[in-house]
Amino acid sequence: MKTYGWVVSLAGTFIAGYLVAVIYHPKPSTEAFYHENSQTELATLENPVNSNAKDTGLLFKNNHLDYNSANHPVSKPAQVHVNHIPNNIELSNKAPHEAKPNKAAQFDTLKHTIQNNPASLASSIEQLAVLDVDNPDFDLLLSAIQSSANPSSKQALLGLAEQYAMLSDAQSQQKFLSLLSSASEIQSPLLVQGLVDLVTLEQTDTNTRVEALSLLKPYQISDPERQIITSELEQQVLTTNADEAEMLLSQLMRFSHNQQRSVIASDMLYNSSQAIQLAVLNNINSGSIPAADNLKTMLLDMASDQQDSLWLEAQQTLLTSFDLSQQEYARLSAN
Repeated sequence: MKTYGWVVSLAGTFIAGYLVAVIYHPKPSTEAFYHENSQTELATLENPVNSNAKDTGLLFKNNHLDYNSANHPVSKPAQVHVNHIPNNIELSNKAPHEAKPNKAAQFDTLKHTIQNNPASLASSIEQLAVLDVDNPDFDLLLSAIQSSANPSSKQALLGLAEQYAMLSDAQSQQKFLSLLSSASEIQSPLLVQGLVDLVTLEQTDTNTRVEALSLLKPYQISDPERQIITSELEQQVLTTNADEAEMLLSQLMRFSHNQQRSVIASDMLYNSSQAIQLAVLNNINSGSIPAADNLKTMLLDMASDQQDSLWLEAQQTLLTSFDLSQQEYARLSAN
């Protein structure tokens, strides 16, 4: 009987102790520590910044990145894997209204970390490799790397860009161009060839083609390559809509030799639609087409004929972009 009472008493003491432990030491919840989409989280090696996990992802410490060189950041983009283990418990447990994203604070923290912690540049390059290019976090992280004073940032971005230079899918092409967007001059033959290939691909859309062309310098490519590019651009100018024609025409002039530019422009003024003619006038006004004498003669004829739908635009172009004699000015004033 005494033994039975002693057992009951011991059981009661154990249960009471368990309840106290549960009440005063509750098991922490892990739900708030994980993002709904782990591939959209940014990683940094120092203090994370408040963020709404559903929109922008948490900035967190990441000690699981195996990275050897900023110059060769990723062997193959498709094989990059990052273990996301956020450990900012204070941030994770905040109420939703207290964890709204602060892009400016995120940017400042990332920039400071990349600038002052060499290892964080490596982890940031790894993160760029796994983020989709249309994810806002991609632009945030890329801008932070580009604007940091870390002397290795430029080379690290160019090294990552090389991994996408030969890939033809749209996502890789856009990431390739984004990574090169801040480069003042691209010297790597692999990167130059990647831009040439992107420009000459038939399925490349106009905006992507113009973006790639703007990163190229005519002297970086051979004359046969320039001939291929200018021939394709000329056909595209003649077959696309007016807005795209103006952008493409500007690049066509960049890659054409000086003696070819006025010839191409005069042919388009003579044989093309009104939309193409207007694109030529706009490019003359912007300076991408030189104000050559043969063009002045054609524009004087257009400006003198009020039956021409662009006579007024031709007159304005002559007045603003050409060196006119008194006789030529008098001819314009007579209309």
